[in-house]
Amino acid sequence: MARKQAIAIALDILIVACTILCLCLAFRMLVPGNQRRVSLAVLSAPAVLLLIYEAVCWTRPKITTKKRNPSISTLVLLGEDDRPIRIWDLTGKVGILIGKSSDEYAVDIDLADTAYETFIDPEHAILNYDHSGWWLQDTSSRNGVSIIRKGQELLLGTHAPTRIEPGDILCIAKYTRIAVN
Repeated sequence: MARKQAIAIALDILIVACTILCLCLAFRMLVPGNQRRVSLAVLSAPAVLLLIYEAVCWTRPKITTKKRNPSISTLVLLGEDDRPIRIWDLTGKVGILIGKSSDEYAVDIDLADTAYETFIDPEHAILNYDHSGWWLQDTSSRNGVSIIRKGQELLLGTHAPTRIEPGDILCIAKYTRIAVN
């Protein structure tokens, strides 16, 4: 990218140099008897410079920003019939513990009263947010964590964070499904 920017700057300098050269030539021709050449030089110089400038603009590298993925704002616990049972808002949060609350543990996403709670560990998984998005990590749970993305199931290894995206389905202990929106 730095090389392309250097080339663009060099082309800008070349355009300025050509403009100065054309103006010098136009002023030099301002001698009696050369009125026709002066008018031609004065009128054609801006046209030539405009063509050069347009050529440079078309070849100059465009500065683009990296396209961001849509942000994730909610997680939705899905029932057996894919109907939403519970919704959790992620606004302003950077870390979320998924599991079962008890006297010993307090979790952000409590799955203690779900159909398959016996398969869920007290501290089953963690969601962490950084500048690039949300990351899901299995905390060495007994029954694992997976992500269903575009029909493919991805089983997470323990302590290996995986980025989640809108449209993903988080499978906590295989049967408890949470939609990412």
